[in-house]
Amino acid sequence: MIFERLWKIIFFVLLTIFSSFSSIAYADANNLNKKTVNLFPILMYDSDIGFGLGGKGVIKNQFQRNESFDLILFGSTKGEQWFVFNFSFPDAELRQGTLYSFSLDLKCEYDKILKSNFFGYGNNSKDNNEQFPKEFLKLELKLGHAFTKQIIGETGIFFNHTSVYNFENNGLMSGSITGAGENITSYLTFRLRWDTRNSQIHPVSGCKISLNSDFTRKLLSSDFKFNRYQLEANIYKKLFTSDHIIAVRFLAQHIDGSAPYYEQSIIGGTWSARGYKVDRFIEKNMTLTSLEYRYQFYEWIGAVFFIDSGRVYRSLRKLSLQEWHSSLGTGLRFYPGTFVVRFDIGVSKEGTRFFFNFGHVF
Repeated sequence: MIFERLWKIIFFVLLTIFSSFSSIAYADANNLNKKTVNLFPILMYDSDIGFGLGGKGVIKNQFQRNESFDLILFGSTKGEQWFVFNFSFPDAELRQGTLYSFSLDLKCEYDKILKSNFFGYGNNSKDNNEQFPKEFLKLELKLGHAFTKQIIGETGIFFNHTSVYNFENNGLMSGSITGAGENITSYLTFRLRWDTRNSQIHPVSGCKISLNSDFTRKLLSSDFKFNRYQLEANIYKKLFTSDHIIAVRFLAQHIDGSAPYYEQSIIGGTWSARGYKVDRFIEKNMTLTSLEYRYQFYEWIGAVFFIDSGRVYRSLRKLSLQEWHSSLGTGLRFYPGTFVVRFDIGVSKEGTRFFFNFGHVF
Protein backbone atom coordinates (compact mmCIF):
# COMPACT_ATOMS: atom_id res chain seq x y z
CA MET A 1 0.00 0.00 0.00
CA ILE A 2 2.78 2.48 0.89
CA PHE A 3 4.69 1.58 -2.26
CA GLU A 4 1.61 2.10 -4.42
CA ARG A 5 0.92 5.51 -2.88
CA LEU A 6 4.51 6.66 -3.38
CA TRP A 7 4.38 5.41 -6.96
CA LYS A 8 1.22 7.44 -7.59
CA ILE A 9 2.82 10.60 -6.22
CA ILE A 10 5.99 10.30 -8.30
CA PHE A 11 4.11 9.26 -11.43
CA PHE A 12 1.56 12.09 -11.27
CA VAL A 13 4.19 14.73 -10.57
CA LEU A 14 6.43 13.69 -13.46
CA LEU A 15 3.51 13.31 -15.87
CA THR A 16 2.00 16.64 -14.93
CA ILE A 17 5.30 18.48 -15.37
CA PHE A 18 5.72 16.92 -18.81
CA SER A 19 2.12 17.69 -19.75
CA SER A 20 2.43 21.30 -18.67
CA PHE A 21 5.37 21.83 -21.03
CA SER A 22 3.39 20.36 -23.91
CA SER A 23 0.28 22.42 -23.12
CA ILE A 24 2.01 25.79 -22.92
CA ALA A 25 3.08 25.49 -26.53
CA TYR A 26 -0.57 25.67 -27.64
CA ALA A 27 -1.91 28.43 -25.39
CA ASP A 28 -1.43 32.13 -24.92
CA ALA A 29 -2.80 32.86 -21.46
CA ASN A 30 -2.40 36.61 -21.95
CA ASN A 31 -4.75 36.63 -24.97
CA LEU A 32 -7.79 34.71 -23.80
CA ASN A 33 -10.00 36.41 -26.39
CA LYS A 34 -7.94 34.82 -29.19
CA LYS A 35 -8.06 31.24 -30.38
CA THR A 36 -6.62 29.10 -27.59
CA VAL A 37 -5.97 25.36 -27.39
CA ASN A 38 -4.84 23.40 -24.31
CA LEU A 39 -4.25 19.65 -24.23
CA PHE A 40 -3.42 17.61 -21.14
CA PRO A 41 -2.87 13.80 -21.22
CA ILE A 42 -4.00 11.58 -18.33
CA LEU A 43 -2.10 8.36 -17.61
CA MET A 44 -2.38 6.56 -14.29
CA TYR A 45 -2.47 3.25 -12.47
CA ASP A 46 -4.61 2.21 -9.52
CA SER A 47 -5.10 -1.32 -8.19
CA ASP A 48 -8.90 -0.77 -8.14
CA ILE A 49 -9.33 0.48 -11.70
CA GLY A 50 -6.21 -0.80 -13.46
CA PHE A 51 -4.35 1.31 -16.01
CA GLY A 52 -6.16 4.48 -17.03
CA LEU A 53 -5.64 6.55 -20.15
CA GLY A 54 -7.29 9.72 -21.38
CA GLY A 55 -6.95 13.44 -21.60
CA LYS A 56 -8.47 16.88 -21.21
CA GLY A 57 -8.73 19.47 -23.95
CA VAL A 58 -9.99 23.06 -24.02
CA ILE A 59 -10.61 25.06 -27.20
CA LYS A 60 -11.56 28.73 -26.97
CA ASN A 61 -12.79 31.10 -29.66
CA GLN A 62 -12.50 28.56 -32.46
CA PHE A 63 -15.34 30.29 -34.34
CA GLN A 64 -14.41 33.83 -33.27
CA ARG A 65 -17.55 34.09 -31.08
CA ASN A 66 -15.79 33.96 -27.68
CA GLU A 67 -17.16 30.44 -27.17
CA SER A 68 -15.33 27.57 -25.47
CA PHE A 69 -15.38 23.77 -25.65
CA ASP A 70 -14.08 21.64 -22.79
CA LEU A 71 -13.72 17.85 -23.13
CA ILE A 72 -12.49 15.11 -20.78
CA LEU A 73 -12.12 11.51 -21.97
CA PHE A 74 -10.91 8.79 -19.60
CA GLY A 75 -11.14 5.00 -19.43
CA SER A 76 -9.38 2.19 -17.59
CA THR A 77 -8.55 -1.45 -18.27
CA LYS A 78 -11.02 -2.60 -15.60
CA GLY A 79 -13.94 -0.57 -16.94
CA GLU A 80 -13.93 2.74 -15.07
CA GLN A 81 -15.00 5.58 -17.36
CA TRP A 82 -15.29 9.37 -17.19
CA PHE A 83 -16.50 11.57 -20.06
CA VAL A 84 -17.29 15.29 -19.74
CA PHE A 85 -18.33 17.82 -22.38
CA ASN A 86 -18.79 21.53 -21.66
CA PHE A 87 -19.88 24.29 -24.02
CA SER A 88 -19.96 27.91 -22.88
CA PHE A 89 -21.02 31.06 -24.71
CA PRO A 90 -19.41 33.36 -24.04
CA ASP A 91 -16.53 31.62 -22.30
CA ALA A 92 -16.87 31.91 -18.50
CA GLU A 93 -13.44 33.48 -18.05
CA LEU A 94 -14.18 36.14 -20.67
CA ARG A 95 -17.43 37.03 -18.86
CA GLN A 96 -15.67 37.74 -15.58
CA GLY A 97 -16.01 41.40 -14.60
CA THR A 98 -17.98 42.34 -17.71
CA LEU A 99 -21.54 43.28 -18.60
CA TYR A 100 -23.34 40.78 -20.81
CA SER A 101 -27.01 40.29 -21.62
CA PHE A 102 -26.97 36.54 -22.21
CA SER A 103 -24.83 33.49 -21.47
CA LEU A 104 -25.32 29.78 -22.12
CA ASP A 105 -23.63 26.80 -20.48
CA LEU A 106 -24.26 23.22 -21.55
CA LYS A 107 -22.68 20.31 -19.69
CA CYS A 108 -22.92 16.56 -20.29
CA GLU A 109 -21.10 14.13 -17.99
CA TYR A 110 -20.99 10.33 -17.81
CA ASP A 111 -19.13 8.57 -15.01
CA LYS A 112 -18.82 4.89 -14.21
CA ILE A 113 -17.24 4.36 -10.79
CA LEU A 114 -16.26 0.78 -10.01
CA LYS A 115 -15.97 1.24 -6.24
CA SER A 116 -18.14 4.05 -4.90
CA ASN A 117 -18.55 4.44 -1.14
CA PHE A 118 -21.43 4.42 1.32
CA PHE A 119 -20.85 4.71 5.07
CA GLY A 120 -24.41 5.24 6.22
CA TYR A 121 -25.89 8.53 7.38
CA GLY A 122 -24.80 10.89 10.12
CA ASN A 123 -21.86 12.89 11.37
CA ASN A 124 -20.72 9.93 13.51
CA SER A 125 -21.00 7.18 10.91
CA LYS A 126 -18.32 4.52 11.26
CA ASP A 127 -15.45 3.96 8.86
CA ASN A 128 -16.74 0.59 7.65
CA ASN A 129 -17.94 1.50 4.19
CA GLU A 130 -19.60 -0.69 1.62
CA GLN A 131 -18.34 -0.41 -1.97
CA PHE A 132 -20.30 -1.02 -5.17
CA PRO A 133 -20.47 0.24 -8.78
CA LYS A 134 -22.25 3.50 -9.55
CA GLU A 135 -23.01 5.00 -12.97
CA PHE A 136 -24.52 8.37 -13.73
CA LEU A 137 -25.37 10.49 -16.73
CA LYS A 138 -25.79 14.19 -16.00
CA LEU A 139 -27.14 16.89 -18.28
CA GLU A 140 -27.22 20.57 -17.32
CA LEU A 141 -28.37 23.64 -19.23
CA LYS A 142 -27.93 27.12 -17.72
CA LEU A 143 -28.82 30.59 -18.97
CA GLY A 144 -27.29 33.66 -17.37
CA HIS A 145 -27.47 37.44 -17.29
CA ALA A 146 -25.13 40.05 -15.79
CA PHE A 147 -27.22 42.74 -14.09
CA THR A 148 -23.99 44.60 -13.32
CA LYS A 149 -20.32 43.68 -13.69
CA GLN A 150 -20.47 42.03 -10.25
CA ILE A 151 -24.08 40.77 -9.92
CA ILE A 152 -24.93 37.73 -12.03
CA GLY A 153 -28.10 35.66 -12.17
CA GLU A 154 -28.47 32.17 -13.66
CA THR A 155 -31.30 29.70 -14.13
CA GLY A 156 -31.32 26.25 -15.64
CA ILE A 157 -32.48 22.65 -15.81
CA PHE A 158 -30.55 19.70 -14.38
CA PHE A 159 -31.08 16.00 -15.21
CA ASN A 160 -29.32 13.05 -13.55
CA HIS A 161 -29.86 9.37 -14.34
CA THR A 162 -28.05 7.26 -11.72
CA SER A 163 -27.64 3.49 -11.31
CA VAL A 164 -26.36 2.00 -8.05
CA TYR A 165 -26.08 -1.78 -8.22
CA ASN A 166 -24.33 -4.98 -7.08
CA PHE A 167 -24.39 -3.96 -3.42
CA GLU A 168 -24.54 -6.56 -0.64
CA ASN A 169 -27.97 -7.97 0.21
CA ASN A 170 -27.37 -7.51 3.93
CA GLY A 171 -25.07 -4.51 3.71
CA LEU A 172 -25.47 -0.80 4.40
CA MET A 173 -27.27 -0.19 1.09
CA SER A 174 -29.90 -2.88 1.65
CA GLY A 175 -33.33 -1.92 2.93
CA SER A 176 -34.79 1.49 2.23
CA ILE A 177 -31.74 3.64 1.40
CA THR A 178 -32.99 6.39 -0.90
CA GLY A 179 -31.05 6.28 -4.13
CA ALA A 180 -30.32 2.55 -4.41
CA GLY A 181 -31.09 1.01 -7.78
CA GLU A 182 -31.89 3.02 -10.90
CA ASN A 183 -33.31 6.54 -10.46
CA ILE A 184 -33.82 9.90 -12.14
CA THR A 185 -33.25 13.23 -10.42
CA SER A 186 -34.26 16.40 -12.26
CA TYR A 187 -34.69 19.91 -10.97
CA LEU A 188 -34.83 23.60 -11.78
CA THR A 189 -31.90 25.62 -10.50
CA PHE A 190 -31.64 29.33 -9.66
CA ARG A 191 -28.37 31.05 -8.80
CA LEU A 192 -27.46 34.58 -7.81
CA ARG A 193 -23.94 35.74 -7.03
CA TRP A 194 -21.94 38.85 -6.24
CA ASP A 195 -18.53 38.32 -7.78
CA THR A 196 -15.54 40.68 -7.69
CA ARG A 197 -12.87 38.07 -8.47
CA ASN A 198 -10.30 39.01 -11.09
CA SER A 199 -10.55 35.51 -12.62
CA GLN A 200 -12.67 32.37 -12.49
CA ILE A 201 -9.79 30.07 -13.41
CA HIS A 202 -7.15 31.32 -10.98
CA PRO A 203 -8.40 34.19 -8.78
CA VAL A 204 -5.81 36.18 -6.86
CA SER A 205 -8.08 38.92 -5.53
CA GLY A 206 -11.72 39.69 -4.87
CA CYS A 207 -14.56 37.68 -3.38
CA LYS A 208 -17.63 35.69 -4.38
CA ILE A 209 -20.90 35.29 -2.48
CA SER A 210 -23.42 32.99 -4.12
CA LEU A 211 -26.94 31.82 -3.30
CA ASN A 212 -28.04 28.62 -5.03
CA SER A 213 -31.39 26.85 -4.92
CA ASP A 214 -32.62 23.67 -6.62
CA PHE A 215 -36.26 22.53 -6.86
CA THR A 216 -37.24 19.07 -8.05
CA ARG A 217 -40.53 18.67 -9.88
CA LYS A 218 -42.53 15.60 -10.92
CA LEU A 219 -43.26 17.16 -14.31
CA LEU A 220 -39.52 16.87 -14.98
CA SER A 221 -39.77 13.06 -14.44
CA SER A 222 -37.89 13.18 -11.15
CA ASP A 223 -38.21 10.15 -8.88
CA PHE A 224 -37.62 12.35 -5.83
CA LYS A 225 -39.07 15.51 -4.35
CA PHE A 226 -36.75 17.84 -2.48
CA ASN A 227 -35.46 21.42 -2.38
CA ARG A 228 -31.81 22.31 -1.82
CA TYR A 229 -30.45 25.66 -0.64
CA GLN A 230 -26.78 26.62 -0.58
CA LEU A 231 -24.81 29.64 0.59
CA GLU A 232 -21.14 29.98 -0.34
CA ALA A 233 -18.69 32.80 0.41
CA ASN A 234 -15.11 32.85 -0.92
CA ILE A 235 -12.42 35.47 -0.36
CA TYR A 236 -9.08 35.77 -2.21
CA LYS A 237 -6.33 38.05 -0.94
CA LYS A 238 -2.76 38.77 -2.07
CA LEU A 239 -0.42 38.11 0.83
CA PHE A 240 2.76 39.69 -0.50
CA THR A 241 2.50 39.67 -4.28
CA SER A 242 0.15 37.98 -6.74
CA ASP A 243 2.31 34.85 -6.36
CA HIS A 244 1.22 34.45 -2.72
CA ILE A 245 -2.53 34.06 -2.23
CA ILE A 246 -4.72 33.35 0.79
CA ALA A 247 -8.07 31.80 -0.19
CA VAL A 248 -10.91 31.24 2.29
CA ARG A 249 -14.21 29.42 1.78
CA PHE A 250 -17.38 29.04 3.84
CA LEU A 251 -20.16 26.76 2.61
CA ALA A 252 -23.54 25.91 4.16
CA GLN A 253 -26.24 23.68 2.66
CA HIS A 254 -29.75 22.62 3.63
CA ILE A 255 -32.01 20.03 2.00
CA ASP A 256 -35.75 19.93 2.52
CA GLY A 257 -37.55 16.76 1.43
CA SER A 258 -36.50 13.28 0.33
CA ALA A 259 -33.26 13.31 -1.67
CA PRO A 260 -31.15 10.30 -2.75
CA TYR A 261 -28.02 9.85 -0.68
CA TYR A 262 -25.72 11.06 -3.50
CA GLU A 263 -27.64 14.39 -3.79
CA GLN A 264 -27.48 15.17 -0.07
CA SER A 265 -24.91 17.19 1.85
CA ILE A 266 -21.57 15.38 1.74
CA ILE A 267 -18.29 15.84 3.61
CA GLY A 268 -15.24 13.98 2.27
CA GLY A 269 -13.45 13.70 -1.04
CA THR A 270 -11.74 15.86 -3.61
CA TRP A 271 -14.06 18.90 -3.22
CA SER A 272 -14.48 19.06 0.58
CA ALA A 273 -12.54 17.49 3.49
CA ARG A 274 -9.64 16.11 1.47
CA GLY A 275 -8.25 13.89 4.24
CA TYR A 276 -11.36 11.68 4.22
CA LYS A 277 -12.67 9.12 1.76
CA VAL A 278 -15.15 10.20 -0.90
CA ASP A 279 -18.75 10.47 0.45
CA ARG A 280 -17.52 9.88 4.01
CA PHE A 281 -20.28 11.79 5.89
CA ILE A 282 -23.80 12.26 4.50
CA GLU A 283 -26.83 14.09 5.87
CA LYS A 284 -29.37 16.74 4.89
CA ASN A 285 -27.39 19.70 6.23
CA MET A 286 -23.74 20.67 6.40
CA THR A 287 -21.27 23.45 7.10
CA LEU A 288 -17.78 23.49 5.64
CA THR A 289 -14.79 25.83 5.83
CA SER A 290 -11.48 25.78 3.96
CA LEU A 291 -8.29 27.81 4.10
CA GLU A 292 -5.63 27.63 1.38
CA TYR A 293 -2.26 29.26 0.97
CA ARG A 294 -1.37 29.21 -2.73
CA TYR A 295 2.17 29.93 -3.87
CA GLN A 296 2.96 30.10 -7.58
CA PHE A 297 6.74 29.74 -7.70
CA TYR A 298 6.99 29.47 -11.50
CA GLU A 299 4.97 30.68 -14.48
CA TRP A 300 3.03 27.41 -14.81
CA ILE A 301 3.54 25.59 -11.50
CA GLY A 302 2.63 26.27 -7.88
CA ALA A 303 2.03 24.69 -4.50
CA VAL A 304 -0.79 24.85 -2.00
CA PHE A 305 -1.18 24.19 1.72
CA PHE A 306 -4.72 23.72 3.00
CA ILE A 307 -6.98 23.04 5.97
CA ASP A 308 -10.55 21.75 5.54
CA SER A 309 -13.07 21.38 8.35
CA GLY A 310 -16.77 20.60 8.35
CA ARG A 311 -19.61 18.44 9.58
CA VAL A 312 -23.10 17.27 8.63
CA TYR A 313 -26.35 17.60 10.60
CA ARG A 314 -29.67 15.77 10.72
CA SER A 315 -31.58 19.05 11.10
CA LEU A 316 -30.89 22.77 11.43
CA ARG A 317 -31.65 22.54 15.13
CA LYS A 318 -28.55 20.35 15.51
CA LEU A 319 -26.11 23.03 14.32
CA SER A 320 -22.97 22.90 16.45
CA LEU A 321 -19.33 23.95 16.50
CA GLN A 322 -18.37 20.60 18.00
CA GLU A 323 -17.39 17.32 16.30
CA TRP A 324 -16.14 18.93 13.12
CA HIS A 325 -14.07 16.70 10.84
CA SER A 326 -10.79 18.37 9.95
CA SER A 327 -7.99 17.54 7.54
CA LEU A 328 -4.87 19.27 6.35
CA GLY A 329 -2.55 18.74 3.46
CA THR A 330 -0.55 20.04 0.58
CA GLY A 331 -0.60 19.79 -3.17
CA LEU A 332 0.66 20.94 -6.55
CA ARG A 333 -1.04 23.21 -9.05
CA PHE A 334 -0.23 23.41 -12.75
CA TYR A 335 -1.45 26.21 -14.99
CA PRO A 336 -1.38 25.18 -18.67
CA GLY A 337 -3.24 28.37 -19.62
CA THR A 338 -7.01 27.86 -19.74
CA PHE A 339 -7.52 25.55 -16.75
CA VAL A 340 -5.86 24.35 -13.54
CA VAL A 341 -4.50 20.86 -12.90
CA ARG A 342 -4.71 19.82 -9.26
CA PHE A 343 -2.97 17.13 -7.23
CA ASP A 344 -3.68 17.03 -3.46
CA ILE A 345 -2.55 14.93 -0.50
CA GLY A 346 -4.89 15.22 2.50
CA VAL A 347 -4.36 13.84 6.00
CA SER A 348 -7.00 13.23 8.67
CA LYS A 349 -7.41 10.99 11.71
CA GLU A 350 -8.73 8.33 9.33
CA GLY A 351 -5.66 8.23 7.11
CA THR A 352 -4.13 9.81 4.02
CA ARG A 353 -5.93 10.42 0.72
CA PHE A 354 -4.65 11.33 -2.74
CA PHE A 355 -6.72 13.27 -5.27
CA PHE A 356 -6.13 14.25 -8.89
CA ASN A 357 -8.58 16.57 -10.64
CA PHE A 358 -8.99 19.80 -12.62
CA GLY A 359 -9.76 23.26 -11.28
CA HIS A 360 -9.24 24.82 -7.88
CA VAL A 361 -11.38 23.35 -5.10
CA PHE A 362 -12.90 26.82 -4.73
